[in-house]
Amino acid sequence: MFWAKTVSDRTGTGVFLLKPASMKHKQSLVMAALVCAASLLQFCSKNDTTIVSSSSTNTTVTNTVGTLQLPATVFNYSNVSFPAHIANALSVVDNTPLNNPITNDGATLGRVLFYDKILSKNNTISCGSCHRPDMSFSDSAIKSRGFIGGLTARHSMRLLNVRFYRSGKMFWDERSNTLEDQVLQPIQNTTEMGLTLDELISKVSAQTYYPALFQKAFGNTDITTDKVSKALAQFVRSIVTYQSKYDKVKQGLASFTQDESDGETLFLTRGNVTCAGCHAPPMFLTSNPDRPFALQDATDRGINNQDRFKSGSLRNIAATGSYFHNGSVATLNDMLASNIPQHGVAAQDRQKLLAFMQTLTDVTTIADVKFSNPFK
Repeated sequence: MFWAKTVSDRTGTGVFLLKPASMKHKQSLVMAALVCAASLLQFCSKNDTTIVSSSSTNTTVTNTVGTLQLPATVFNYSNVSFPAHIANALSVVDNTPLNNPITNDGATLGRVLFYDKILSKNNTISCGSCHRPDMSFSDSAIKSRGFIGGLTARHSMRLLNVRFYRSGKMFWDERSNTLEDQVLQPIQNTTEMGLTLDELISKVSAQTYYPALFQKAFGNTDITTDKVSKALAQFVRSIVTYQSKYDKVKQGLASFTQDESDGETLFLTRGNVTCAGCHAPPMFLTSNPDRPFALQDATDRGINNQDRFKSGSLRNIAATGSYFHNGSVATLNDMLASNIPQHGVAAQDRQKLLAFMQTLTDVTTIADVKFSNPFK
């Protein structure tokens, strides 16, 4: 619970007792009080202040980068009722570590950290700046712009369904063994957000809204890099798409068109090594990227310099643009018509595959307020 500071007199009671006075004297006192209040407001406007209000519906905190608005009742992140085909897959490939299960309060803290621009050197960039919900947690730019204008080395990966990447390795080149490790690296990157871990903790600790959030998430107000990484990882793992047309079909709630059905068959059976070999349903990813399928790039050879790159989930693939690690492929049609190994498709089959891949789009989940920016 956040509370605004009160103004007190020397007795510490916060109440000023006035003796009876003439009407003129009372008016003078009122004017003096108004002048005093105006002075206080002017003083506050020139400093990094926190204005807090609490109601039965939400908590609002204003700092130098925006107004944080959180509901009184936390959103459900930890006990989502996934359809059977999603739940069954999760039981096999879930990379959530035993020491960092998703909790409602932990993911709430992670959401705040994910969108808080104070996590960058000059308060201009958050994780959400390069992983935008409206772009399925990727970026519309081929390469994202960092806190002082520099460009990232690779295209921003979509942060959808990373919980289903069984190995748990993150980044296009899989240089992080866990999501908990990955979430701290952009913060420390000299192009992206530009902080040291000590600076990160100092800046987070200086915000009045964080102690209560850490208390709820972890049972105490201590702010550490371990807790920051765990909370961010919880929020990112909670972003699971399960409300697409594909999901409705698998639940018997909808039907594919003929092109969509034919496209699914092609996806599952076309070629000696199928599309599903690297992008296995229902989340359309696997954690064993193979060399023959990579986009060739003389300037970037990916995992262990082996011309391999992490394969992301194909869910929402039709709702984003700029594909592969360098964003060099602009559209899905370009990809299917290209010479990228194992990705080219006969002209007569492209429309069917495109129709099927469009059924993987889930705009409902990514538009859910619990995944949105809480700073207004």
